[in-house]
Amino acid sequence: MIAGRIFYEFILTKTRCLHMKQNFLTLLILLFTVSNNAQKIKIDKGEIKLDEKTVGYVEGKKPIFTIYNLDKSYAVTAEVKTVPNEPSLTLPWIELKDQTTGKSNELDFKSRKFSAFNYDRSIIYELLDRNYFTVDGLNKEEIEKFLNSESTGISAKRTGTQKIIDDASKIADTYKLTIDDAGTVYSIKAQNPDPLDKRIGYIKVTSPATNGELMYEVMDLDNYLIGTWFARGGMYLGYDKLLKQEVITFDKKVFKATFDNSGNPIGYKMSKDITAMNIVRVLIGNGYTLQHQGIYFEEEKRKEQAKLNLEKYEIAKSNSINIYDKDGFVINEKGEKISGAFKIEFEEIPNAKNSNNSFVPGQRLYKTTGDFEVYQSKSGVRFCVDENKECFIGLTCKGGNLISSGLKALNADSSAFYKILYENDGCMILAYPNYLNELIIKIPAQEKGLFTTKVGDSKLKKNIAEYLKCDSIVFENYDFKTLEGLIKVLEDYRNNCSK
Repeated sequence: MIAGRIFYEFILTKTRCLHMKQNFLTLLILLFTVSNNAQKIKIDKGEIKLDEKTVGYVEGKKPIFTIYNLDKSYAVTAEVKTVPNEPSLTLPWIELKDQTTGKSNELDFKSRKFSAFNYDRSIIYELLDRNYFTVDGLNKEEIEKFLNSESTGISAKRTGTQKIIDDASKIADTYKLTIDDAGTVYSIKAQNPDPLDKRIGYIKVTSPATNGELMYEVMDLDNYLIGTWFARGGMYLGYDKLLKQEVITFDKKVFKATFDNSGNPIGYKMSKDITAMNIVRVLIGNGYTLQHQGIYFEEEKRKEQAKLNLEKYEIAKSNSINIYDKDGFVINEKGEKISGAFKIEFEEIPNAKNSNNSFVPGQRLYKTTGDFEVYQSKSGVRFCVDENKECFIGLTCKGGNLISSGLKALNADSSAFYKILYENDGCMILAYPNYLNELIIKIPAQEKGLFTTKVGDSKLKKNIAEYLKCDSIVFENYDFKTLEGLIKVLEDYRNNCSK
């Protein structure tokens, strides 16, 4: 524990030094800017002077000023607005209003332009920088263009943000939080099995390996990391912005939590660490109530992922060539017609429940209504879908295989259900639904089908001769690679050879 405190003092001292250097450089920049700007803008007894030339007038006192043209023919009101209790790191903004029309809009101060000691001059610098004020005074044309444009909504955003901060603080107050010197966080709202156990989590001081800056980590009672706070320049995996006096949660929400080392003027005690309490209060106030939140989040994440996976699976099913619960009928091995709803998968759609290595597409037809039945493609049954009148038949084919479809080599007595593209007197042209350009012919005299598009001409010529056994079919006179060509082949076969 002593070593931890010494380490924290080292990190804290380093951070203070870096902050002092940064503040010193910032002061030099501001002094340089003010020095340069003082040569340009001067306000003397209500006169606005630009390079010693009077270009307009200003009246009023902070936060509201009226700015006039040199001839006082045109005037605008500029009000410097702030949010009560807003962190000092956030700059105020200006509400600019046309005195005649009452139209208004809001604009932000740029950091180098604002001075809390010179509101009026800060406003003129800002207007000058935006070309709303020039060497000729107020630029009426540009101002009216700005006032007539869409509202920037700065007030709504700032006050809304502040309300969120205030509401979070009120919520944190109800928890009556305390932190002991070991970094254990306690609350009266703890819901532990032991009613005397008021622990809700833990906080510790650490330092990232990248830059050695001060960093805090907040864990729940199961040691799940709930939030990580960075003093400055913090980088968090999966978040693309640098974190400065901000805490990022496990689900990548980011909240401001200010650095405050005033609680430990002599020595260091975690129980007096105001920064640590600020971090815990911000988390609690925004719904990160520790206890067993990590486990709960992991469970919710699993449920959400399962839901997304199911949605993805259903979309894949609807976009697939598979048939799911479609009305139709089967002609079984006995020639009986059996009606019902049917399911068959020609392509696998993996999900957490059915992903396996034994799935072979296009081989099993399921009757999903009434008496559940399974029809194997090797049985030679056919089935049709009522919706689109498509029909399929189960058989084995030779002369090629559907390696790309995941089927075993079909010439090794594998079978599948093939879509019937053409049929006349038992002569058919078929294709696997996933590969409609890979054509197959089937004649009544042969038990198997024959691929015609997956082999070269010399091999196909031999296969056709052996399969059709018809001297009238001269190979060179036909196109065996297209549906039209094969229809012609089967028509001539029926007329000349099938008798």
